[in-house]
Amino acid sequence: MEKRWSVLDALRHSRHDWLNKLQLIKGNLALNKLERVHEIIAEIVREMQHESKLTNLNANRFAEWLLTYNWEARHVVVSYEVLGDNGDLSAYDEALVTWCNAFLQQLEQQADASGENHLDVSIELEDGSVRLFFDYRGTIKDGDALATWLESHPPKAPVCCGEAAIHKEEMTVFLYITNG
Repeated sequence: MEKRWSVLDALRHSRHDWLNKLQLIKGNLALNKLERVHEIIAEIVREMQHESKLTNLNANRFAEWLLTYNWEARHVVVSYEVLGDNGDLSAYDEALVTWCNAFLQQLEQQADASGENHLDVSIELEDGSVRLFFDYRGTIKDGDALATWLESHPPKAPVCCGEAAIHKEEMTVFLYITNG
């Protein structure tokens, strides 16, 4: 990880994020857009549910990395969701955060800074198996460089890289954790 945030830094960012959300609600209330207010509140509830699931995975460094990624100016905005029941990813924490951080560094280098670039990370827990799906939308300057990096930098076992598909304006990468 690039930076370790202090408790005060975390509180400052959290307070800033919540004030932005409250201002969005307040603005829509002033415009009498009650349907939009309900949508915003539903989005906040969904975010908090995914955040709760993420922090309950016992992969503390990985969770911290995902939760704080957007706190610095970046070319790629990252969002995440946790699907399925709770699991214990503590044994994979270091491998996940190391590989994902290196992968995002490569993606940041290949993302066109003048465009909107977004990476959705889905963590799927089902029947004891764990899959991570990275879905990128944005411009990729050199897809071959990303493909070469993916081939030459597989995650450490038992985290394995599955299929990857890279195109000019989108990319998908699939990781899974083997059971033994």
